[in-house]
Amino acid sequence: MCAGSRLSYRGNGALGKIGISGKLYFLLGMISGITAVPAWAVEHPLGFPGPLPPSFQQEGKTASSGVVHPLPPDTWPEEGGGPSRNPVFMTIKGKKEEGPGWTRTFRVDRLPGETDAPPENFFAGVVESDGILWMAGLQGDILAISAKDGSLIWRRHLHAPLPSPPVVGPSSVYLAASEPGVTLPHLVLYSRTRKLVRGQGLGLVEALAKKSGVVRWSVQVPGGCYGSPVLLPHTIMVQTGSGHLLFLDRRDGHTVYDMLLDGRSLGLASPVRDDMRVVVAQENPPLYQEVSLSGPRRLWRFGWSKTRDWEHFFIGTPLLAGRTLVGILRRPDLPEDQVVAINPDQGRVLWSLAFPPGDLPRAGDQALPVVSGDVVYVPSGVSRSLMAVGLKNGKTLWTLRLSERPSTGGAVTGNLLLLPLPSGRLLAIDIRTGAVEGERRVAGRLGPHPPVVVGNRVFVAGEDGTVSRILLDEWGERIRDLVLPPPPSPVQVISKAAAPSP
Repeated sequence: MCAGSRLSYRGNGALGKIGISGKLYFLLGMISGITAVPAWAVEHPLGFPGPLPPSFQQEGKTASSGVVHPLPPDTWPEEGGGPSRNPVFMTIKGKKEEGPGWTRTFRVDRLPGETDAPPENFFAGVVESDGILWMAGLQGDILAISAKDGSLIWRRHLHAPLPSPPVVGPSSVYLAASEPGVTLPHLVLYSRTRKLVRGQGLGLVEALAKKSGVVRWSVQVPGGCYGSPVLLPHTIMVQTGSGHLLFLDRRDGHTVYDMLLDGRSLGLASPVRDDMRVVVAQENPPLYQEVSLSGPRRLWRFGWSKTRDWEHFFIGTPLLAGRTLVGILRRPDLPEDQVVAINPDQGRVLWSLAFPPGDLPRAGDQALPVVSGDVVYVPSGVSRSLMAVGLKNGKTLWTLRLSERPSTGGAVTGNLLLLPLPSGRLLAIDIRTGAVEGERRVAGRLGPHPPVVVGNRVFVAGEDGTVSRILLDEWGERIRDLVLPPPPSPVQVISKAAAPSP
């Protein structure tokens, strides 16, 4: 734990308080039985009788390895492809990668009488699975295009903005459709009740057919839903703006289980799952909560009190890497970003690290760390920098100062980190030194989600409706060497018999 921290604990199940630099407070404690647990939930925690499919233990296993893994051929189970939030995958062995790089621009379908249509806004980035790219737009459109040439396969317009990436199952695409804005009525409600609820209109969770885009089912959820769902064997899990964790039947969307976590906003973060544990993040007050899927039941809470202004409600989307949870908290008074590592079994702080103070980003700013191997890459919008931190000990390995505010730790493949920036630039960084080795402008503006890397192909989608496929082989020899370091030169060995006489 960093210098200046203090800890007080009052016994099992009591309130523990930890202060970091005198301002950070944490709630600990094993909490059980917050709702009645039906008998089937104890025996079959995911909501349906029968054994778990073998794929359940294999989905998204990129959490704690520095070596990329093949993407499951027909699934993208959660935001970032897995709990590490690092969407980097090898191609299937023997599968040849063909085709050049390309860039396509997509616009909203024109209405009768319109002569021009605005571009799509792919704030949520891109998802790739089985040779198809899916992009969710803030205007309510979801598109499926070919990863090979960018041709449109289908487009579907839904009834609300799509602020988060979709997840992909074997035959369906699942997504949350909700307006995440904070309006004047929300602020009036907050001034009276100190309860912040985001969004307006309907909050929807929807399932579409992968091949055709036909809507299979659509259900309304309480308080909106702004983060990506999580794919489970028989259900999908979503967190709502009013503090519910819902388990919905993948076949028809009916509620299998409704778990009330807290009656306040859960913000824009997506849940993160690793095996039988799930961590959700809320923004008012900033709080992490871990839920066991064996129950299900809440295990512990970890939070930050004394939030003063609705614009400063903030908590970064967390990640899980083996036995470590990593998240980003923002102190609005300095302001300052802090990265915190927590033992997910106990809710205990392992280490914490503060970025240099800076100035506050706009409301709604996000920060998504990623992990590769034993290093976590943490962005800071406040200090305009990216930090590489040792996962086990919290030691700073390097810090890269930037001219703009990063929202993601990027994507790591080999010794190369690809970092998207809001201006539309994609930086190529050597993870060993933090040095920028190259850059490309790939869009007019990029959102807070990392690019997707499959083999030597990089896919990125921008807020100006552009989608690009970039080949790392065409980026120069230096970049290729970072992805696949060249083999060592053979050493010539001279036998004693052939050695010349002195």
